[in-house]
Amino acid sequence: PSTEMAASDESPMVRPTVQELTAAGVEEPPRQYVLPEQDRHGDLLAADEFPEPTPLIDLSRLTDADEAERLRAALQTWGFFLATNHGIEESLMDAMMSVSREFFRQPAEEKQKCSNLADGNGKDYQVEGYGSDKVVSEDQVLNWSDRLQLEVDPEDERNLAKWRRHPESFRDVHKSTHQEPRK
Repeated sequence: PSTEMAASDESPMVRPTVQELTAAGVEEPPRQYVLPEQDRHGDLLAADEFPEPTPLIDLSRLTDADEAERLRAALQTWGFFLATNHGIEESLMDAMMSVSREFFRQPAEEKQKCSNLADGNGKDYQVEGYGSDKVVSEDQVLNWSDRLQLEVDPEDERNLAKWRRHPESFRDVHKSTHQEPRK
């Protein structure tokens, strides 16, 4: 199969989603998803080359100076961390993963009902909704991801038109993640 998608009749600012590319049999990311060699950081390590595991930060201990320093170091060196003791029930995290997987397994037509392209031509991009990066130029390098971004807080700014009713429990599970007491 070809590694490039055929040109679309639509605006060049609209690109197929990653799921559409993989469903079409694309085996390698198209050029717009590949960072040019000269822009790559030569000193980056592959995951199996890291000298230490991903930092674990105990959120219940952040008032402790040592744990706060570990957080600062993790963000400065890694840019991310795994959070422990965050107070979110495992059953709620499992439910969120389940409804999220169900959402992304739906046909493209269903997911596009909450697209982040309000007008469908790529000129009226919104951060909130289903889709991928805002495409501003033909030579822009894109992230190899599709996402559903929802405004959850404050509650009065939620755009419920983007909050799907299928899977059936989608709204309830997403709302319940923000009803948990904050510690």
